[in-house]
Amino acid sequence: MQVFYILGFIISLSTCIQATLDAKVGKCLSDLTTKEITISHNYLQLSSKFGTTNAYPGFSSLFTKLSDKDSHKSHELVKFIALRKFKLERLISKDGIKIHNGLTSTFDIREGLKQARDQNKELWKEVTGCHDAPDQDANVQDYLESHLLDHHIEIDKLLADLEHRIDDAQTSDKKLITFMIDEELLETYGDRRKDIFS
Repeated sequence: MQVFYILGFIISLSTCIQATLDAKVGKCLSDLTTKEITISHNYLQLSSKFGTTNAYPGFSSLFTKLSDKDSHKSHELVKFIALRKFKLERLISKDGIKIHNGLTSTFDIREGLKQARDQNKELWKEVTGCHDAPDQDANVQDYLESHLLDHHIEIDKLLADLEHRIDDAQTSDKKLITFMIDEELLETYGDRRKDIFS
């Protein structure tokens, strides 16, 4: 008889612990969702700034594409949270979505790339923090690796490559190199300004 009581106690204790772990994982994933949506809007801010103010349609299209990808990643993350039935207080944080302060004063494309890369690194660290949590479920870790970590590593590589190409140019050639990169991006992504401003 005592064996049944002990077994029942162990089962109820494991249920309580699992609910606590689900709440922690849910909070971490909901914070990630907020940050993915935020960075998506920040990329749109950069897109409109460089597409209109500086007339760089290639860079504008790049940032629009990055915004679309991060928006899609946040949508997929919401679906993952719903499928796993994590307990959440709220999906989006109380502070909501804010445009990063550094973006409002950014007018140089090199500075814009740096700001975008810094934001991506912050989000990358957040994903890594959720991934490396000691109580993390293996399925959650796999999802974070395959859907978010790889995505943010690729973005970092792309932005770093663009930064280095501009930085490696001689001072007299920086504007020419920036124009050539813009043309290359325009060729790759098309003119996405008409999608936004039409």
